[in-house]
Amino acid sequence: MSQSPRRLANGGPPSSRGGPSIPGGLWNRGFVLACLANIMMFFNVHFLLSTVAAYTVARFAVGDSVGGAVASVFIVGTLISRLLAGPLIERFGSRPLLLVGFIAFIVAPLLYWASGAVWALLLVRAVHGLTFGVSSSVIAAAAVNRVPGTRMSEGTSHYSSSTLIGVAAGPMVGLALGGTGFGTVAVIASAVSLAGLVIALFMDVRPRESEPAPEAPEAPGVPAVVEADGAAAVVTEEGDQSASAPPGTARPWWARYVEPGAAPTAAIGALYSLGYAGIVTFLATLVSERDFGTVASLFFAVYALTVLVSRFFTGRLMDRKGANIVMLPAFLLFAAGLATIAVAGTVMALMAAAVLVGLGYGQLQSAGQVICVTQVPRERAGMGASTYFLGIDAGMGLGPLLAGALVQWWGTAGLYWVLAGFLVALVPVYWLVQGRHLQRGRP
Repeated sequence: MSQSPRRLANGGPPSSRGGPSIPGGLWNRGFVLACLANIMMFFNVHFLLSTVAAYTVARFAVGDSVGGAVASVFIVGTLISRLLAGPLIERFGSRPLLLVGFIAFIVAPLLYWASGAVWALLLVRAVHGLTFGVSSSVIAAAAVNRVPGTRMSEGTSHYSSSTLIGVAAGPMVGLALGGTGFGTVAVIASAVSLAGLVIALFMDVRPRESEPAPEAPEAPGVPAVVEADGAAAVVTEEGDQSASAPPGTARPWWARYVEPGAAPTAAIGALYSLGYAGIVTFLATLVSERDFGTVASLFFAVYALTVLVSRFFTGRLMDRKGANIVMLPAFLLFAAGLATIAVAGTVMALMAAAVLVGLGYGQLQSAGQVICVTQVPRERAGMGASTYFLGIDAGMGLGPLLAGALVQWWGTAGLYWVLAGFLVALVPVYWLVQGRHLQRGRP
């Protein structure tokens, strides 16, 4: 093939019309604001997730299963709204939906507190989940659109770290306030969401057209990047196209709800999230069985710290070498972490497992998001992120049900051995579905 790996449909550089520039490199104002808004939103979600089940049981004198249903119905609403995020953004626009989302996050915790019946609380939780799915998609698109194209993996990795901060801080604060009453929890959640609304008012959510990537010499086996009218697609020598087709090419009807270029990685994400769902659901049971004491609660703190530190390196590594250099080892590290949990006889062994899980699942989640937003046109990055998290949410929602069945059959140690083997088996599946289609040296 003698032609340059980049072909421009109009014979010149892509147009820069219709989108903002990116001043200040990676850590520009728009990117920082999007990360802060993301922290506020995910803090609220996991702050309430860690407290609402116990509140429901105590307030309405119901069983743990009802309390769990109140907690999980949020995910049902989120899954529905992620499917509808694309059409809703097309119909109403990003900014109105983002502002409505944060307003709902201000009001919902207070309605939890004021609800007089379980059915009313279930309804509020479901609507709250609906607003979260759309709002988080808007924030993700705003962040991606503020990242320079040459630092996409690094920027997406840092944005994922902002999610991790909210996910880790929310339960920690929620558990610390467990004895203060839900009124305090509701007021704090609303106040944090009010701060998020203020940040959202100053966010730039306008889309930005794709940037030209640096010229690279073509080598045998390396896919070409074709741009036509601003839409990028990675094409292999065999003619396979791993991203969205250029404008004018017929798209399937379901592309309004799920981004085709992100669907393969989202499906893999649903599968590896089953492993983390098993940790979240039954680690407390294993800790109790082995009498590790309250210090075992540090597992998630060690996990979060490991992910935050490692992402400072893995983002840049993916920008230089491609996503596979992170994804493939991460499957094996995650499997090793699950196996270590299965055999852990001391708290120190459990902390070692937390490090391995951080290097495994923490990097899978971040690198998977990078793949989804870089394998679609820039103007559909929000849909790519939404599709990816649809897969993650599906895995986290289905995981506890599957894990519960495995625990009944083989016990908690058996659960983690099965999950470890499952993660190893996912390596060839990932390679066939996604990994082999990725261009070397690019995510």
